[in-house]
Amino acid sequence: MRRYILQPAPRTAHVPVGPLSVLNGDLEDAGRLCIEAIDAGAGLRVATANLDFVARARRDAVLRADLAASGLVVADGAPVAWLARLAGGTHTRRVTGVDLVAELCRLGSERGRLRLASYGSSPEVAAAGARALEARYPGIEFVLQICPPFRALTAEELANHHAVIAAARPEVVLVALGCPRQERFAAEHFDAAPGAVWIGVGGTFDFYAGIKRRAPRLLQAVGAEWVARLAQDPGRLWRRYLLDDVPAFAAVSARVATDRLRHGPMEVSDAAALARRTPSGGAPASATGQ
Repeated sequence: MRRYILQPAPRTAHVPVGPLSVLNGDLEDAGRLCIEAIDAGAGLRVATANLDFVARARRDAVLRADLAASGLVVADGAPVAWLARLAGGTHTRRVTGVDLVAELCRLGSERGRLRLASYGSSPEVAAAGARALEARYPGIEFVLQICPPFRALTAEELANHHAVIAAARPEVVLVALGCPRQERFAAEHFDAAPGAVWIGVGGTFDFYAGIKRRAPRLLQAVGAEWVARLAQDPGRLWRRYLLDDVPAFAAVSARVATDRLRHGPMEVSDAAALARRTPSGGAPASATGQ
């Protein structure tokens, strides 16, 4: 039987954006919330939502539920931040997974220590990314790195990984499996380190390992970093961007604009409030094991 751990954590000023909601804040706010959760031993599930999350969550009820149960969802992509501001999130700014990991490591270094674990990516990329972060931020330490094979894992393998994470006692778990697998993994295995901050980071280690490069700051500033990513990986990304993400952006923009005109600015302060949204707006459905 599969485990579904829906951890409805209190939210701080999130704004509904179609099928999900994102933080009405910036990188500094997100980093502070993560460190506060670590210091309190409270645990926190964090999602870094780009436009692909929005497109997927419109049709994936389990992903919607996982995002609704996350205590912190940040606008990883500029289009998501634009949609949040359209909904009334005047303070929403883009917070990429790459930047959030750096901010958390910076704060952990100032704090004097930070124990991290990573799950996903390849052994070479994960190791190179960890070395780069440890060199840049004294005091942080990767106490565990698990790089599962690129196939479906057996129940025995997953149980072993769960136990190893629990034994390592990390304060941060960076899950690099891509959406929606990383959100599902964090939901199912959160109780391996319930006091830790679990963050879905996608391909973040590729950037720290030097495999991929960030877009020039000008492209980042105008919300066109996707152009650089498309240029680096056109075979994989063109279909996703053009056939999934662009139509989703158009549909959700229209919905957000209509909601804003009808109801004014909206905030979602907790997962229960988000769950009351209608299915056409992307309500999370209850997840059940089978």
